[in-house]
Amino acid sequence: MKHGCGIETSVALGLSLLAGAASGADEPLVALEASRGNVVEVAHIYMNLATGERVVTLINDGPALGQANGTGGPIWSSRVANQCADAGYTTEYFVGIGTTCYRSDGCISGTAFLDFGDIAMDTVVDMVHINWVSGHDDVDADSDGIGDGVVGLAAEWTWWDADNGRAVDISTRQALVSFRFVDLPGNILGAGNLSRYSVDVDLAGSFLSSLTFEIGDSDSDAQGAAFHHPNIANEDNNGDGIPDGDLDGDGLFDWAWSIEFFQPGTIDTDGDGVPDGDFGDAASIGVNFGAPEGVAVDNGDGTWVWEIDTTVVDAGTGVEDAFAIYLNGVHAGFFWFGGFNCALGQPGDGYTPSAMFEHQLFGPGGAICVADMNGDGRLNFFDISLFIRFFRDMDPRADITQDGAFNHFDISAFLAEFSAGCP
Repeated sequence: MKHGCGIETSVALGLSLLAGAASGADEPLVALEASRGNVVEVAHIYMNLATGERVVTLINDGPALGQANGTGGPIWSSRVANQCADAGYTTEYFVGIGTTCYRSDGCISGTAFLDFGDIAMDTVVDMVHINWVSGHDDVDADSDGIGDGVVGLAAEWTWWDADNGRAVDISTRQALVSFRFVDLPGNILGAGNLSRYSVDVDLAGSFLSSLTFEIGDSDSDAQGAAFHHPNIANEDNNGDGIPDGDLDGDGLFDWAWSIEFFQPGTIDTDGDGVPDGDFGDAASIGVNFGAPEGVAVDNGDGTWVWEIDTTVVDAGTGVEDAFAIYLNGVHAGFFWFGGFNCALGQPGDGYTPSAMFEHQLFGPGGAICVADMNGDGRLNFFDISLFIRFFRDMDPRADITQDGAFNHFDISAFLAEFSAGCP
């Protein structure tokens, strides 16, 4: 569907946390009841936590910006949003979370969602891709195209070593990096809609301010990262005879990331001892589902499976058709939607998505493609347009020769890289 301003929109699937019973560690996964809402992608934001730099790219203005320093690239991704495009769908899906924190005395710990995957040991991460979908009423008083921020609306993202979502024994899990964004931009599209924002959070900075982290350290060498757990890949903290770093025995390191949202009026974000925001302004908020690059395969029995393409540089290895929910810090079960399915049902039913969250990791050791200005893995007109814009603005991303000057040498170098193509 198209919005009146030409923005691509989609019918989205929200999930009610009150429906269905949570499954135990040895019980079958259970699905949650669905509700619908209209999601419109508003903007992509590049943000550097160390330097404070913030660049907003409105969806109508063209492709989202990629990594700012151009020295690395994507190394793990589950960003395929429309998993049934070949079946004719334009729909994306999201899950509503954080809607159980309505207590007026504050929300110490509410609903956290956790997803997990596998990656090569000793992997350094210097940027992460996150997103949120919000129904909270917001305004755009400064006319920059995004919400000015909903007071008290917050979200916390955490990345974990040695975790594959196991339900009972979480003694192996160790937090790497966690950050909280407060006063998140909300819905500026009016009743009946929800606004989606995606953000590339650059973690690189000076030695004292960097939030870069290493997943699955096997040799106690942080490789320049600011945070790591020395030698965790070789540990067996719970004494079960299985290395903490490879709980599923596939030769890759197990890691996870979690998201927890806080409704307005439930937490004190400015440290004055009073919860921020209006407690009555609670509304739906969540994150989009995604999948790794790959293909949906029909099993012939009404179900489909997602085959991961492991040849791409940012293959989302290790993801499973499930996610975990934690209520007040206690595992409440794994959830899915009854099996991936692109088959057409009744009009408006949509497809059944894989239960994976949209996420991406970037690292300095990723594949380098200098001419890929927007970081989408393809070279086209958008990359040329961005280079011209960066060159005009004397943006460091256009300094291809890295000599501090902006001249015909950079233009020649860019054209040569563009002609050579991406690896």
